[in-house]
Amino acid sequence: MLKKRFKLIFFHEGTSKKVEFNFSKKQILIAATSVLAVYLLFSIASGTLIQSVFGAKTVAALKNTNSRLEKQLNIANGKVKQLAQRMDNLSQSDGELRAYAHLPVLDPEALKMGIGGLLPYQGADNMEAGYLLSKLDELERQVGVQEKSLVDVRDQVDRETELLKSIPCIKPTQGGAFSSLFGHRRDPFNGRWVPHLGVDINAPTGTPVYSTAEGTVIFAAQEPAYGKMIVIDHGKGYKTLYAHLNRFYVSKGQEIKRGDRIADMGSTGRSTGPHVHYEVMRYSEHLNPLDFMFDGYAMARIP
Repeated sequence: MLKKRFKLIFFHEGTSKKVEFNFSKKQILIAATSVLAVYLLFSIASGTLIQSVFGAKTVAALKNTNSRLEKQLNIANGKVKQLAQRMDNLSQSDGELRAYAHLPVLDPEALKMGIGGLLPYQGADNMEAGYLLSKLDELERQVGVQEKSLVDVRDQVDRETELLKSIPCIKPTQGGAFSSLFGHRRDPFNGRWVPHLGVDINAPTGTPVYSTAEGTVIFAAQEPAYGKMIVIDHGKGYKTLYAHLNRFYVSKGQEIKRGDRIADMGSTGRSTGPHVHYEVMRYSEHLNPLDFMFDGYAMARIP
């Protein structure tokens, strides 16, 4: 059987000259296979080259991004450490403030506020990032505890401030000499030993007498034994009494501040000379006024 052959004839334009090419079926298959193989090899080589070029650029970009992120994580880590140190300092200051305000110091474990379950951000892609997120959560909880603690301290200081306003804590006069102290003394008129519920301060008539704490005047009138007398209710159970006065500068019901001038010293009532008799009481119990004269406390309010 004759093998199949193919003939390719080319004619030159305007002439009868021709060129013939004879091909067998096998030759055509070999040529087609060769062309296809070359095409495939060229495609693979081109793809590999393109992938190599763009892949290198992608890897370089990823490396650059990772480097930048690592630097940012290092900066964030440093800032978190600084915040943690500042929180430690704040906790120490908070402890001092609470002690000053007579509040119990916070338990260190309360600041940690540990929680159960899995570790925070255990599934984070980056352990450094997971640590930072966990630390930030811890710091956030600590800030919440500190904020509440500061509110407690502020409220307590406000209460203490109100109490301090009520405590008689200055001498009712500038200058003057103590002629009789708290306790027992001989009555200057009959010589008998009798209780003396306050202190006597001698000074010339007209010497200013000052309120020793903030309060309300509840008595300002003449009394047989104490003469012209003022009683001030300071709240929190505290009251003060000023006797043998010469002139009033306040009246019953008047609100006054510590250091306000309330009267002038005199010798009214049962008295041997110009002085002020001064008493301090709390819930009707007489206390030694000398225990309530703190040097320098609020003296700037006195003219």
